[in-house]
Amino acid sequence: MTAARLEKLNASLGTCGLDAVALNPGSTLTYLTGAHFHLMERPVVLLVAPGQDPALILPELEMLKVDHIPYPVQAFPYGESPSGWGDVFRSAMQSLGLDGKRIGVETEHMRLLEYNYVRAGAPSAEFPDAS
Repeated sequence: MTAARLEKLNASLGTCGLDAVALNPGSTLTYLTGAHFHLMERPVVLLVAPGQDPALILPELEMLKVDHIPYPVQAFPYGESPSGWGDVFRSAMQSLGLDGKRIGVETEHMRLLEYNYVRAGAPSAEFPDAS
């Protein structure tokens, strides 16, 4: 069921003028993946771009949840030290070619913690409201 939801999101991105969407834990991420993440001091972000496997940035200790997502996902786990988190976000953003693109965010749900990492990973991108 969630694979169909992902397909529907991918199809709607183009009609909304977006190249991708970035989601952090909440109802939309759970709806799309079936995985339950909660907001914590460690960021979790799902990046969805049409024609590519979504990228999921998450703590290493949450990696088992990736096995339960019903479609292929590029996992970008990071360790305990926040000093390396920015590099992981840059790698995920680069894997989807998102710099310079229009990446939608849910402005009422995206925390500054995640937004700052996503923005630093794609410094030339635009981040319009995708609520």
